[in-house]
Amino acid sequence: MLKASLEYVIRSYKKPDFRFDPGISSSMLFSFAAKMLTDFSRGLRLILFLKLPRFLFLGRGVVFRHLARIQIGKWVVVGDFVTLSGLGRGKLVIGDGCRIGSFSRVVVSTTFNNLGEYIHLGDHVAIGDYSSLGGSGGLEIGANTITGQYFSVHPENHRFDDPSRPIRQQGTERYPVRIGENCWLGAKVTVLAGVSIGDNCVIGAGSLVTKDIPDNSIAVGNPARVIKGL
Repeated sequence: MLKASLEYVIRSYKKPDFRFDPGISSSMLFSFAAKMLTDFSRGLRLILFLKLPRFLFLGRGVVFRHLARIQIGKWVVVGDFVTLSGLGRGKLVIGDGCRIGSFSRVVVSTTFNNLGEYIHLGDHVAIGDYSSLGGSGGLEIGANTITGQYFSVHPENHRFDDPSRPIRQQGTERYPVRIGENCWLGAKVTVLAGVSIGDNCVIGAGSLVTKDIPDNSIAVGNPARVIKGL
């Protein structure tokens, strides 16, 4: 009964074809259900901040900063010790059915003297554990895109053209990053400022993306280059 109920919920709101592996034992199911209930209870704490969570599941130690600038959809899962900060000119928007992996940072701005732009995650985006997403120049990730662990996006670059001044005093240049829909970016992929990755792309693990990638492409390497189409 528990197995059927959990499968119904997951199929209805997350994965239409989901079924538990036959090797899942009753104790594993009870442990899974207990964790879901605990994470859901943590999500209810947002009511204290005049937010109305819609089936939000929070892991341990999740940190919210500037919650008024954060918009969260329904059936969102946020892993353990994630930091979410909405400080910026725009908002941090997390679409329906998204998952943010444990120990990740999704931060629009890190300073008060030069606010960043925005971060928009489309529906059913999944970000791997230990990832770092910045929104200083603006970041948009399309629906159904998934990433591996240690994924990072940096929509700004430090300036270093004046050798008479420390780099930390020369400021930054900011450019938006767009990652399309239905992409798969492997573990330890890094995307730099100004890059646009098209829809339906695969970026190989460990790649450094410094230039635009067209739709329906497979790209690998440092710097990443297109090796074939899909």
